[in-house]
Amino acid sequence: MKSLSDSAVWHRLATAAGRDPDSFAPTRDWRKRTLTHDHIVQRYEGADEALILKRIYRPRDPKPFQTLVEAQIRAAEAMAGLPEAVPEVLEFDAAARAVLMRAAPGQTVYDLIAEGADAADSLRRAGRWIASFHRTSGLEPRTYQPRFMRNHVAHLLEEDRSGKIDLPKGAAFHRHGAAAIALAQHFEGRETLSAATHGDLHLRNILLDGDRSWGIDFSALHTAPVGFDIARFLLHYVGVFGDLDAVPRGEVIDPTLLAAFFECYDLVGPDDPSVQYLLRIRVLMDWAAIPARVLERSKGQGRRLRRLARLGDITFG
Repeated sequence: MKSLSDSAVWHRLATAAGRDPDSFAPTRDWRKRTLTHDHIVQRYEGADEALILKRIYRPRDPKPFQTLVEAQIRAAEAMAGLPEAVPEVLEFDAAARAVLMRAAPGQTVYDLIAEGADAADSLRRAGRWIASFHRTSGLEPRTYQPRFMRNHVAHLLEEDRSGKIDLPKGAAFHRHGAAAIALAQHFEGRETLSAATHGDLHLRNILLDGDRSWGIDFSALHTAPVGFDIARFLLHYVGVFGDLDAVPRGEVIDPTLLAAFFECYDLVGPDDPSVQYLLRIRVLMDWAAIPARVLERSKGQGRRLRRLARLGDITFG
């Protein structure tokens, strides 16, 4: 069966949502293409509102699309009426893997910091959104078990040794990976909290708009220790913008900025075991995701690898 054009999908979903599609004008397209992923995000402006159409071409597996829609609907309902919110899903087409939603106002944390906004204030406000998301999802006390991520690091090291994968800057990665494995025992058996996890919480997936904030692009429906979202978000900041000279030996982020984040993320503190261990593990996960071959990396990935390698030396010694 021939795939519907993006224009046809827009007209179908806008009409189903009770909007006149011809009264909106397309104002911006974002396209992401990698070996495994291909999707487009289109913004449409009307007289009284802006809408977002997202369509996933690859992967063809319907599960990621279903997860995106279900997770966003669940979070939007749970956070309705709060200053920290999630855009409402208006319509979706599972066969076309397309979803129509209200546009979130404001700017992403990434763009704000790139344009010179105060990093501490931006992280503080983002921390408030993450806390609200976790709180409204239902919190559960948990005994933190670092062995799952410890074993994942051990698996990566073994895969690299056997030649099944090729880690960039492999000698340094193995040295730091061994240190991360040894650190796990220090976080074993301590109390943390579990909540719904966003799944891909980086600087571009939280938007700030005055006193309000918005979360977008969910990719998980399961629960996990709160440190998973926190570590993903903070490590993205450090990897792109962070002043590595301000990071003390053995740490991952400037303590001043970590404290700023936890001024508004009030469910656990910066010493929470899932936060502390997963921040360190995230350094390695982001590192391992970069292609080992120079010609297969973008320039941005090359810069990120250099920063992560330096951060690894600071964090693990």
